[in-house]
Amino acid sequence: MTQDDLFYRPLRAGLAWLTAETPQRVLVLGTPDASQVAALERLSSDVRQADAADGAERLHSGVYGFLRRGAWEALVVNGWGDEQSPIGARHRFTDEGSRRHLGIAREVLLEGWDEGRPFFGSSGLKIDDIVKIRGLDTIGRVRRVQRTDAGYRVEVYADGEIHTASEESLLKIDGDPRDPDFWVKQPPAPADDIALTLTWTKLRKPLSNTLYSFQASKTVFRAYQFIPALKILNSATGRLLIADEVGLGKTIEAGLVWSELEQRTQLRRTLVVAPSSLTLKWRTEMSRRFDRQLETIKPQRLAEMADDLLAGSDPELHAVISLESLRSASDVLDKLTTIRPRFDLVIVDEAHALRNAGNRSHILGGLLSDWADHLLFLSATPINLRSNDLYNLLSLLDDGMFPDADVFHLQLEPNEHLNAVARKIALGEPGARVVAHLDAIRLLPFGRLVAARPDFVRLAELVATPKALPHDQRAEVKQLVAELNTLSGILSRTRKIDVPDAKAIREPHEIHVEWSPAEKDFYDSVFGYYMARAMSSGTTPGFAMQMPLRQAASCLPALQATLRRRDPSLFRDDVDDVDDDEPLELDDLVDVPVLARPLGPDTKFAALRTRLIHLREQGLNQAMIFSTFRGTITYLVDQLSKDFSVREMHGGVPMGDRQPIIDGFRAGEFDILVVSEVGSEGLDFEFCNVLVNYDLPWNPMRVEQRIGRLDRFGQKNEKIFIFNMHVPGTIETDILARLYQRIGIFENSIGDLEPILRDEFRDITKQLLDPRLTDEQRRRRADEIAIAIETKAKQLKKLEEERATLSTIDQLKVDGMTESGPTDGRYVGASEIRSLIETLVRATGATLTGPDRTGVFHLRGTPELSDRLWRSRKKDKGSKFSVTALQGKLRNGDPIEVTFDAELASGRDVELLSVRHPLVDLALDNLETDHLHLRRYGSVTVPGVPAGRRYVVQVDLVETTGIRPSRELWATAVDVDTREPDDDVGPAILAALAAGQLTDAAGLVSMTSRDVLNLVKDAAWARRQSDEHRRRLDNDALSAARLASRRESFRLKAAKARSTLALVRADDRDQRIIRLAEGRLRNIEDDLRELEATMARQRELSLTMTTVALLDVIGAG
Repeated sequence: MTQDDLFYRPLRAGLAWLTAETPQRVLVLGTPDASQVAALERLSSDVRQADAADGAERLHSGVYGFLRRGAWEALVVNGWGDEQSPIGARHRFTDEGSRRHLGIAREVLLEGWDEGRPFFGSSGLKIDDIVKIRGLDTIGRVRRVQRTDAGYRVEVYADGEIHTASEESLLKIDGDPRDPDFWVKQPPAPADDIALTLTWTKLRKPLSNTLYSFQASKTVFRAYQFIPALKILNSATGRLLIADEVGLGKTIEAGLVWSELEQRTQLRRTLVVAPSSLTLKWRTEMSRRFDRQLETIKPQRLAEMADDLLAGSDPELHAVISLESLRSASDVLDKLTTIRPRFDLVIVDEAHALRNAGNRSHILGGLLSDWADHLLFLSATPINLRSNDLYNLLSLLDDGMFPDADVFHLQLEPNEHLNAVARKIALGEPGARVVAHLDAIRLLPFGRLVAARPDFVRLAELVATPKALPHDQRAEVKQLVAELNTLSGILSRTRKIDVPDAKAIREPHEIHVEWSPAEKDFYDSVFGYYMARAMSSGTTPGFAMQMPLRQAASCLPALQATLRRRDPSLFRDDVDDVDDDEPLELDDLVDVPVLARPLGPDTKFAALRTRLIHLREQGLNQAMIFSTFRGTITYLVDQLSKDFSVREMHGGVPMGDRQPIIDGFRAGEFDILVVSEVGSEGLDFEFCNVLVNYDLPWNPMRVEQRIGRLDRFGQKNEKIFIFNMHVPGTIETDILARLYQRIGIFENSIGDLEPILRDEFRDITKQLLDPRLTDEQRRRRADEIAIAIETKAKQLKKLEEERATLSTIDQLKVDGMTESGPTDGRYVGASEIRSLIETLVRATGATLTGPDRTGVFHLRGTPELSDRLWRSRKKDKGSKFSVTALQGKLRNGDPIEVTFDAELASGRDVELLSVRHPLVDLALDNLETDHLHLRRYGSVTVPGVPAGRRYVVQVDLVETTGIRPSRELWATAVDVDTREPDDDVGPAILAALAAGQLTDAAGLVSMTSRDVLNLVKDAAWARRQSDEHRRRLDNDALSAARLASRRESFRLKAAKARSTLALVRADDRDQRIIRLAEGRLRNIEDDLRELEATMARQRELSLTMTTVALLDVIGAG
């Protein structure tokens, strides 16, 4: 060539000279013609192509050559400036004039090379084409086409791997990979592949009727604990009152709701508000059961969050705070009220503290309701429908549905008739006998709205018969009644009697004590002193003056030690029910001569020690001993330590020190825990089944609180042994123990008796310690109290039968739960999670071995798996390790003990791989790298479907808008032989998917002919049309009910405002006051118009379907 290192040749001169010089690389701009393509294909150079490049508009169509580092490079330009005469130059002389385009061309090639794509030439394939590898069923997407001297080398991404093949080995497939018609042109995928697709859909498109919290926490499965989660998923407001009895696991239920919400939306800010004594429990339970880390915060932390929000940031917060500190932090609440922060989830434990309208706790409840997208109230206090307590709580949760107390009672009226229908039908009465109840509902103010719902119409159809209904229709009646119940969507109430689980039997025993004469004289002297003081004052002294007497019954040596120290404050320690500040003077009592005499051996403690040794000999090694007094606790720990390993826990033990004590007790590190109600409040001891009441509280609720620490969800023993110290001649034994036994406190949970006992025992000490009463009169008065309690309990039982709330045992059936789990595959099974993890393990070179004989697997990571986890930026959730710690273990190849079994994880410290785990999320990401991994057409064998029957099934993702938006998977099946739809096949497929029971249909040839495909499409469409019509009617009725309640509330408010306005006008008040009254009335009317506009939008409903898979199905029987 010439000595020039840059030259240009017009296209008309041809490209033959390129072959002679063999340039190292060639960049083609624009579209070459056929002769140019042929010439370029003959080159052995690296050829790339680009549609455009910066500076190309200043070039001429033609060929530019450049000599760089001893090798030629070329730029072929098509479609830009006119062709010019040939020209050459040295690079350094191209800054100006007619040679300038040579230098520009050189820069275009240098800067545009990396952006160029491979030159395909006459290849029939291009990037992103869908191809099949000939001779295999593998379908993939073209990743790169590269020309070589021997032909085109094509890289295909398929099955998570890169395959390299010649163009001749590949068959291009035309069509849209999203189109079902495209899917059925491919060979059917095996069961494992189609299962992965359906599992990916369930997890990446969260379904309204699927329980993602099932098998996703380290808990033992109990069906009733998922009722709140099911309710919140079907709620139009995201608010719920969980009012289960003590010991059924409300904390776990709230954690499950949390997991459901977490699967469906990002939870950036979550807040638990609980009494200070329970904050540690919340942190511990969320960590131990759900691998969820909460920080305990003070109100100032919320003020800092408010500052961050005001500064424009969006801080994350996952915390627990004490109710006492937050309601008292007026300045912080004022700041938060100003900015109205959004919390994705707020949980209030012991929410009955909010029920009294007007107090600080109630006001705080209103603020939390304003700030929360989802709101849970937890309260074990039974609901008294005849008071405003329930209304006050529900109006905080949903003031839109329950805006007024008077309206609330009208809203509940239909429930009594609905429950009567369910009760009578369940007893086998003819349907015609309940029609009157339905007629009565239609006449009620809010009954007309209930009667407008499709569920009510169906209920009326079912009971329109003179005969008793068959069992399947009775079950449907229960379901319909539950759906129509006014409170079903906002209240979840489970009682122990409703739960079908085997319950621990409470077995009370007495430990008899025979006091020595010295001990009896000591107690009688204290009692005599107490009565003398009461008689001289003419009234029964308050709490403070009762303390010496109660301490005497508890522990005589402890009382004597206290009297010697002359420290009355010790009597008040660890006692919760202080209701006055009456000072206690001990000087007179100390001066009673008998109290200074030696007591001799402690017969009460000796009786306890003997019984504990006997229990140990029977294999009952651990026990909890309760006392109200710290003096008693200290004494017992000192004495018991001579024969047992003992720890203590009371109100003086810091909160942070209590959990390690519980963990040690759980692990069997010591035998006996001596504890007070205060020290044990909110804590769980379900692993222990021996309780000793060393003294008896003078309040039956305190007795229940003690027993409830052991008699809880998860109690592992068949019996709970309750030992009561029986000391004749004391108030506790002669009066209280007798009364408690009469009303069954020790044998049965108080449950719904609590409000009755609270009323009856409010003044019991004043009645039983009246100095004017003889011992016989006190016993008679105790019997009268017991009779009153029994009478009211019978009345309560009758009321319960007619109550307006929903019974949980019916709700379990309503929501499709069995004692082994959700029906119809409405969960993500352990086998589904394992399949996802195995795809990730294969893709990254990691290993998963096991299970071993204990059911545990061992996962060893690789640097690649660690790097993928790091790049994914997953959040710290669903793992006992932080993401950083998990990355380190995976990178180092450390063996990690893992399991897919939630119940196994609840009893062992192993990593639970569930839907919440970051590695499962990473596995889903891995599938998403190319949607061709998600095989959409497959052949499967399904258990539960008639053996040998053949079906074509269309699986659709169905999404509904409206007041209760939803997303579901529908599986619509058509019998290949009969050409008829079969409603049982779809649920069987989804159940088999969750259970890991989909298997390959061996040797099955595709049955998906065009006519059968059209039939299944038509069946799915018919189902859609019918369902949309029903849901639209229900949506209209629910919207109308909500609007009617708000309208009625506004009507009442407007009436009051008009009355006030009339009064101020009649009194000829200041014009400013009149204007205020007029303005308030206008605001009410404006609010009503705004509400009506909002509700009109919510009445809009649509139902859309997206097909996600097609299946050929063979029944396995």
